[in-house]
Amino acid sequence: MTFLNLFLHSNIRNKTAIGVQALQKQGAKSIGVDISVDAQGAAEGAILGQFSFDKLKQKKNDDADNNKVVAPYATESSTDLKRAWEIGQIYGTSQNVARMLMTTPANLMTPKLFAEEVAYLLAGLENVDIKVHDEEWATRQKMNAFLSVARGSTEPLRFLEIHYKGAKDNSEKPFGLVGKGITFDSGGISLKPSNNMHLMKGDMGGAAAVVGALYGICKLHLPVNIVAAIPLCENMPSGKATKPGDVVKAMNGKSIEILNTDAEGRLILADALHYVSSTYQPKHVIDLATLTGAMDVALGEVYAGVFSNSDDLWAKLQNAGEAVADPFWRMPLHEDYIKEMKNSLVADLGNIGTRSGGSCSAAGFLQEFVDKNVPWAHIDIAGVMACNGTKGYHIKGMTGRPTRALIEMMRTAQA
Repeated sequence: MTFLNLFLHSNIRNKTAIGVQALQKQGAKSIGVDISVDAQGAAEGAILGQFSFDKLKQKKNDDADNNKVVAPYATESSTDLKRAWEIGQIYGTSQNVARMLMTTPANLMTPKLFAEEVAYLLAGLENVDIKVHDEEWATRQKMNAFLSVARGSTEPLRFLEIHYKGAKDNSEKPFGLVGKGITFDSGGISLKPSNNMHLMKGDMGGAAAVVGALYGICKLHLPVNIVAAIPLCENMPSGKATKPGDVVKAMNGKSIEILNTDAEGRLILADALHYVSSTYQPKHVIDLATLTGAMDVALGEVYAGVFSNSDDLWAKLQNAGEAVADPFWRMPLHEDYIKEMKNSLVADLGNIGTRSGGSCSAAGFLQEFVDKNVPWAHIDIAGVMACNGTKGYHIKGMTGRPTRALIEMMRTAQA
């Protein structure tokens, strides 16, 4: 896709959202959307532009009135255009599912409640099997890195395992998805500053995007098999919390010195990545995580950063991101980034490296826990987790990105 086309399709999403928002403020009950140029993009913009989270407010937002109708029109409304509109609606709704999960306050979206919400969202959809594992199961699996993060909270951990079998051959190898599910991140003993700590209810953005993508994939009945793993817990300080200097042994047998308890996301992902890649040997595995502030510094709100050991997997992600105006930028993987981590005096790895290249060293850490024969990509979504101001279909607050890009990638996976 050329830059001109990418700009055009992104602009259609944005202008459609702005138009729908403006007309709804004027009290319009029925809105027609021109779908002659890009029906799917217009539908995505219309759905995304209407997102609001006011269910906890005494006075609800009138713009969210269910009686309002937003429908397509075109001079030649063909079957293909109508189908593209329907697909765009599913894409937009799927991202709004992720937004809803991320926006819900942490006291109403604990690991247990997250698992229950996902079971409700996916209930009744075809070819889906949901397994909710508890602490006893994680202990049997020797997921000690995951368990070490959950120790400080009174909220019980959960490990969601979701199987979608849409391929004609159920024995066909699945694609793997792993989402970081820290439902609130205080930093643990390495306590974060209080400023903006409330945003850490969105530290399960990777998990939310995986769930949103699965919702869309199920709705579209895509002919693929997928296994998703979502480790869920809080990272809290307490008398039982993991301390800086503690050493734990991850599921793959590597010992980790916890130098900073606020570098917790990589710990829960380490066990989840090893579990998925070694148990199911997927065609590829992608993990998503609000992992490092360094990624926000590097790329801001525009691109999500991608680290991958596979040029082919990167190309598929890049193309999918461009197709739905949810772009990625490739970042470097190099062994030098984790040299410092391997210099621990008491363990195989420390959980942090030097300050420089923080996103790169975090990605290098994760690579140590992925089966070497499995193509893998790590998407750091810390920069795109939240939007600071409403700009068309980019609504202020939690974004739910890159849900649509994941769906698009799976939709074109067999092409």
